[in-house]
Amino acid sequence: GSNSFCTLLDMFALRRAAAQRASVVTVASAMRLQSGRRGNQGPRGGNAPPQGMSQQQMQQQMQQQRAMEQMQQMQQQAEAENEDEVPPPPPKKPEDSKFTKVDVNADGIAVVRMSRAPVNSLNLEFFTELADWFMWLSTDESGCKSVVLTSDIATVFSAGIDITELHEPQAERFERFWMSFQEIWLVLNSYPKPVIAAINGNSPAGGCILSICCDYRVMARASLKDPANPKPYRIGLNETKLGIIAPPWVMKSLAYTIGDRKAEKMLQLGETPTADEALAMGLVDRVVEETEVLDVAMKEAAKFGAIPAE
Repeated sequence: GSNSFCTLLDMFALRRAAAQRASVVTVASAMRLQSGRRGNQGPRGGNAPPQGMSQQQMQQQMQQQRAMEQMQQMQQQAEAENEDEVPPPPPKKPEDSKFTKVDVNADGIAVVRMSRAPVNSLNLEFFTELADWFMWLSTDESGCKSVVLTSDIATVFSAGIDITELHEPQAERFERFWMSFQEIWLVLNSYPKPVIAAINGNSPAGGCILSICCDYRVMARASLKDPANPKPYRIGLNETKLGIIAPPWVMKSLAYTIGDRKAEKMLQLGETPTADEALAMGLVDRVVEETEVLDVAMKEAAKFGAIPAE
């Protein structure tokens, strides 16, 4: 509901301030989502790292765990503070947006276009900018009733996380990056307004993660650059093929969407099914031709937005 989302915004404000002081990463709410989850993509779960994990990957996991513990301590401290403390100011409309184009039409449908060439790779600044826009669109000031999340780049929704954020990362930036990743995930999963994904191209890894956070997913079937030989678009979590382990909260999101067994198989093998295959397994809700994606998503946004919020 709107009250819980306002609480989430307050928590983000506290967390961002704390991160500036202490370089703390992660979001406390993610801790609750850890219970009962597998620690890796192994067929029996468990917390032991898979064979072949590099030292760098193990260090990254340790950093993530330490950050989660630090954020849990922050949450406990924040809950113990005086309830009369002045709340953070409401979200402001982002200025000088570099990677995101946003328009709100007369019907209150906001179209958020990711625009970080060449393939919308997701880095710290991009995640932060996306979260800032969604926070502002949650306010009454924005006039937004529902949101369509899409790409401004033909043939790709998002290629996923910018791999340079993971290659020999500087510790302080890596913590901030991980915080921004979890922040946009929490924003979308707890958003008080409907969010429709208009997946207009390939959507592996982080692109798939963004889409499964949305309420409804419309995906293009194939690229029509060569009508005589259309190339199917694909979506899925292929991190294991890159030697990367998906976070537990991402695993749970995928399992919630397509079921435990299908999610486990996709995570183990790094599968990226075609749009039609994704539709059959429930990873997307509708598949249309490339030229129809945005129009169909806009109609769904109007339909979802017409439902009373409370």
